[in-house]
Amino acid sequence: MRKLLKGFDEIWAKAQVRNETEKGRFQRIFFQYKRYFHLGVYDTATKRYVVFDSINLVGNYRYNSSVHPPEFAEMRRLVG
Repeated sequence: MRKLLKGFDEIWAKAQVRNETEKGRFQRIFFQYKRYFHLGVYDTATKRYVVFDSINLVGNYRYNSSVHPPEFAEMRRLVG
């Protein structure tokens, strides 16, 4: 989970750099309930968002820590 949060922090750092030049274009989505969290980025200009839910990692799912979820790639494209 720490690698996921670190990957999201890197994406959010890029969004903050763009926020400085474009005056608050991106908003951070972060919600935590007990062990589960929701991470996301919202673009106020295009009204698009991408959200990753950690609830998808429960049960018999084996999390591969070397591979990031596809939502992170969408977030990188959104921030681009």
